[in-house]
Amino acid sequence: MASGITSAGSASGMDFESIIAASVQAKKASIGKTLNTRKEENNIAISGVGKLKSALEAFQKSIKALTEDNGFNTRKVTTDLPTENPYFSVSTKDDATNGSYDIAVTQIAKNEKLSQEFDSNAKFEKGKLTITLPPVKNEDGSTTPREFTIDIADDDNIASIRKKINNNDFGVTATTVQLGNGKTKLVIDSGMSGDEGNIKMKFDGATGGNSDKFNVDSDSNPSAKGWTVEQGQNAKITVDGQELTSQSNEFRDVISGITINVNRLSKDDGKGGFETNNVQISADVDKVTEKMNAFVNAYNTLMSTMDGLYKHNTYTDGQNNYDGGELAGDSMLRGLTSQIQNMMSSVQGNKSGLDIYSVGIKIANDGTMSLDSTKFKENINDNFNALVNLFSGDDGVLTELNKTVDEYTKSNGILSSREDELNAKKKNYEAEESRNAVYLEEYEANLRQRYARLDNTIAGYNSSLNYLMSALG
Repeated sequence: MASGITSAGSASGMDFESIIAASVQAKKASIGKTLNTRKEENNIAISGVGKLKSALEAFQKSIKALTEDNGFNTRKVTTDLPTENPYFSVSTKDDATNGSYDIAVTQIAKNEKLSQEFDSNAKFEKGKLTITLPPVKNEDGSTTPREFTIDIADDDNIASIRKKINNNDFGVTATTVQLGNGKTKLVIDSGMSGDEGNIKMKFDGATGGNSDKFNVDSDSNPSAKGWTVEQGQNAKITVDGQELTSQSNEFRDVISGITINVNRLSKDDGKGGFETNNVQISADVDKVTEKMNAFVNAYNTLMSTMDGLYKHNTYTDGQNNYDGGELAGDSMLRGLTSQIQNMMSSVQGNKSGLDIYSVGIKIANDGTMSLDSTKFKENINDNFNALVNLFSGDDGVLTELNKTVDEYTKSNGILSSREDELNAKKKNYEAEESRNAVYLEEYEANLRQRYARLDNTIAGYNSSLNYLMSALG
């Protein structure tokens, strides 16, 4: 602490340093005892709120696994496709239903391509090249045109034109192949599969030279300008004998809730056709049961965490042992615990007569929850819609639980406000500590001044006394 005196009592020989140190320590203990206790209790509460928030978020995650994205409607896809390099793949969405389908891939979607050979050192005339592509079909039935323009300079060559074509936002790609005979092949890929339209190119500039070769419509006679066309084509599959087409290799919702992605042609059946592969769509009972077990485990973990946080401290001779939870006796925590427990234990049966107990949920006397997986799976198969409504319907128990928990975990929720309040207190305690430190410095400086005067006074008395003793002797 600040002081202009390094050793109090040096003049008189008195041990004033010990007196000052003891006085400062006593004052520090006096003014800091209550503050230190409040600060430590506040830090414990901050830690407790953080643990509670983490536990609630984990619990909420297990709820959302069943309430969001139609979590109960989990589907399992079973096929007899080759495990390596399958002909197609199948994925399901929320609205998929059980079914069995025989599917074959009879045609792969391809992009349209134009190619032409140029002299490797060919020169091009100055002008603008506009490339028009098949339009994109929108979900509302309208179309979006795809067209872009590049500038060709009189010093451009086939390599620089390739780079300019590739600088577009439509997926069109241009590549060059050196043929080894002084020729370079330029290949332009439309960037979109299907047979819905053709590439068109229009050159606005001088005619008769190399640039004029870009005036072409692949729907008419591109060979007149020296181009070779590889026509685009749709993908084709058969589903139970019915042929379906798609502009891309993705078939979305041709069977409701199911997406089929084509990889390669199906196996030749030796009769001029293709072999089919069977696809089974069924409820993934095991997956849903796994989700429910995860919820049960998360519930038990949450209850255990909250009980631990709430545990009361014990006292010895009136002194707090701080051996309880970090939110010992907290009324907010007690209220939340009771609310969640009551919401689970007091669920009323729905119109079908189902309640959480009849579908396999059990709650023991100590509040621990468990799941009878066998009974739960039986109800998935026999009472699927009723079970879904019981848990994740508009008034389902998990839906209501999620609303309750969200009031605590959301960014401006109860726990966020509690954290803000505790952190504000922490800053106040830290500011008070700083003020106390300044006060103690001033207190010590004042003591040193007082003892310095006393030291000088006693030193003067000692000097006078020594003089008299010497004179008398």
